[in-house]
Amino acid sequence: MPAMKVERREQGATRRSILQLLRRHGEMSAVELSAALEIGAVGIRQHLTALEREGLVYISGLRRNVGRPAHLYALTERAESFFPKHYERLVCELIESMAAVGGDAAVSEVLEQRRKTLNADLAPKLAGKPRAVQVAALADMLASQGYMCECEQLDNGDLLMTQYNCPFDCVARRYPQICDQELRLYEDLLATSITRDMTIAEGGHCCRYRIPV
Repeated sequence: MPAMKVERREQGATRRSILQLLRRHGEMSAVELSAALEIGAVGIRQHLTALEREGLVYISGLRRNVGRPAHLYALTERAESFFPKHYERLVCELIESMAAVGGDAAVSEVLEQRRKTLNADLAPKLAGKPRAVQVAALADMLASQGYMCECEQLDNGDLLMTQYNCPFDCVARRYPQICDQELRLYEDLLATSITRDMTIAEGGHCCRYRIPV
């Protein structure tokens, strides 16, 4: 294996270790990180500079001990993406608990309220724009929420919005109401009837929406 690839791999492993230590301890100095990882302080500072440039760490304070004051480093919000989150599992458990208490009707009521809230939030951002611009903007918003969403214009002028990931897959497979509410949300936002010919919840590789211009 080329030396450069080995070096990059080692750098990546060291930077992940720095992020993990900062996650555990909240904030640490370069000297403390150096001691924990048994790497020279100069090398640690180079890694910290790179992580700071990438927006993953920041200088959170200054520790004043005997001698030279030391900068303290902490994780940025962006760095949180490097640590596992089990939001999907939590959502599934909450929905299951809700259904156990109030039945499917309670689930439907909550999902309908969610649709109304999202509609109130998103509608002003799409109002007054041409349909193609609306769909592109909606796809961008959904992509930012983890849907892996994109759109394209078909030969007949209609628009195709495709989602390659469902953030609520575990819920949607058990409670199809969430898919129904998603479709209603898009129809409300775009003020048109939409044809959905595939969903991930029903075994498709994507959720696909055909939107007339």
